[in-house]
Amino acid sequence: MAPVTPELSRWPRLSDAWWVYALGAVALVLFPIGLITRVRCGLGRCTGSTAQHLFDLDRIGGLPRLFTSGLFVAVCCLGWLARRRLEGRSRTWWTAIAAIGAVLAVAKLVSAHSHAKAAAPLATLVIGVLIAGVALWALSVTGRRWEIGAARPIAFALAGYAAAALGLDAVTSMVEASQDHVGALTAAVATFAEELGEALAALVVVVTVRWQLPRSGDVPRIPGHVQDLEGVRATP
Repeated sequence: MAPVTPELSRWPRLSDAWWVYALGAVALVLFPIGLITRVRCGLGRCTGSTAQHLFDLDRIGGLPRLFTSGLFVAVCCLGWLARRRLEGRSRTWWTAIAAIGAVLAVAKLVSAHSHAKAAAPLATLVIGVLIAGVALWALSVTGRRWEIGAARPIAFALAGYAAAALGLDAVTSMVEASQDHVGALTAAVATFAEELGEALAALVVVVTVRWQLPRSGDVPRIPGHVQDLEGVRATP
């Protein structure tokens, strides 16, 4: 029997993607407010209000950081949902997606990258690139060998997020290093670019994972046969 590949490309129709545009609109409102808040604080106009703490761009517990963390929580939940619908190697692959979503959600929530960067900027960048490269290589290779149709688009989406998270940080750091004095506006815009770029890239990851999910009935359970790869390779 020919292998069945459930993870076919299932990109959204406009009528089904309202939540994507809603989340994008929230990001395009939330992060500019965070930019204004950061500029005001940089100019010494902070009043210490709860609203200012909530809208600060990279404050732990602030809404911008929680927004991006929440997107990766969604990735984790979607990956776990796919895992429950599948068997064999496909289940293993989607478990890895759920784990990656959980790790990224926690890392963003506690600002792990910022803390590491403050201690060792260059080492943080190099280690981050290595970890991202190994993870993406593993997802791509196993996805190709196990004939997982969702592997390529999801790997590309995660690569986009890695590029946004690490690349924007590297670019803004070089821009700041090239200046004799980094003003409040420059620092605020740099943080804004990093955080908004990460948020939009994370949204792309959520959308990609959501529309690459296998459906509940995609993998038939055939007693007495061996299930393999992405669907079923039946062996009488």
